[in-house]
Amino acid sequence: MLIARPTPVLRWVICAVLIAALAGCAGAVVPPTPTADATPTVGLAGGVTLVLWHGWSSGARQSLSRLVERFNRQHPDGRVILQSVPLTSFDSDLRAALNYGGGPHLILIPSTWVGSLTERDALLSLDDLIAPAETQALLPAALGGARALGSDGKQHLYGLPISFDTLAMYYDKRNVLTPPADTAALLQSARGLSAPAGVPPRWGLGLNLSIDNMIGYLYAAGGRVFGDDGGVALGETGRAGAEQWLAWLAQLQSDPQLLARAENSIQVDRELKDGHVLMTFDWAHQIALYRSLWGENLGVAPLPRLSATGQPPQPYVKSDVLAVNGRVGAGERQAALAFLRFMISADAQSEILQSDLQPARSDLKLDSPELDGQRAMAASAFRSQAQLGRPMPNLGTREREILRRELASMQRQVLRGEAAPADAVTEADRRLREQLAAATP
Repeated sequence: MLIARPTPVLRWVICAVLIAALAGCAGAVVPPTPTADATPTVGLAGGVTLVLWHGWSSGARQSLSRLVERFNRQHPDGRVILQSVPLTSFDSDLRAALNYGGGPHLILIPSTWVGSLTERDALLSLDDLIAPAETQALLPAALGGARALGSDGKQHLYGLPISFDTLAMYYDKRNVLTPPADTAALLQSARGLSAPAGVPPRWGLGLNLSIDNMIGYLYAAGGRVFGDDGGVALGETGRAGAEQWLAWLAQLQSDPQLLARAENSIQVDRELKDGHVLMTFDWAHQIALYRSLWGENLGVAPLPRLSATGQPPQPYVKSDVLAVNGRVGAGERQAALAFLRFMISADAQSEILQSDLQPARSDLKLDSPELDGQRAMAASAFRSQAQLGRPMPNLGTREREILRRELASMQRQVLRGEAAPADAVTEADRRLREQLAAATP
């Protein structure tokens, strides 16, 4: 007998009914969809039980569950209910729920989704609800990911980051005693360690040259994609740096002593997982992979400076943003704000750090007896890198796709030898201007 797979809307309705039933068992009735005129029932922070959707898994999910349990114990007359939604369907399920005028009270989403959700006024602006002093301890690049243009064309704060993700250099301390301070030292060390003709081969440096991984060095070279006024600056004030960056990437890819690939990143991943690479650049959320490869010999350090300019890279910083449904009522809003403040508290952020996540607070002490030395070392490196980083773009859906596509096309043309850096920058600048203008309402 075949059973049809529930549609996203039907799946959301089923979840809402189950959540309401669970809340009823506790003596509280939760509206299945938060609306502006909903009447809060007796419970948390003045009478509300909140539903939180998230897509975290494994250890991160367990950490979130513990934090919610702790918050609920502190508010015995109400609670937050966690609803896990697979990331593969999270976006479509959320949009389906919002189209019906409802959805969860709280959502924990990647910062890159913020802009597309504000296009439909789905998120509550926190500008007048969270004082600037309350966010001073948060990393600026992580907090920047929670800001986006509203329907009024102005920047607003639409959530609070509770964790962040950025790039750093991972290395095997058995082969690299001191992390290189600049790219010249990095490449010299990598070439000396490489034996590409060996069986198996050994690579001193393995790099996935994707835009997201390497764009930090565009800024280190003096390049920029957008100007201070928000307009495209790639082919103007950012031209010289962008051309230098593209030429440098081409040199990395053509060096036979390095495993540097843009279009064949699968090869880089395979060599990494087989233990044939001794240094690489990767994201903080991948630390468990490198711990499994190198154990106690794992080293993590900020990315080396670009030797040509002496400037540090400014890699992307992603964040996990806790946001509030823009349709919640007044009582629900106060309850949601209480939970947001709890999640950026020092105690909650320390719990996040224990779970191989990087907390958004920049002032957490890393010498706690509960924190092992390796996690403290890694957290220090990621924090240092994030303080130099830039928020990953969280433009509207169309704008974000245009930006990613055109930057990748520019890079691909140069790395394939189809265009000189100057020509590739000129073309990318033109196409970005035309397409972003067409995508703007």
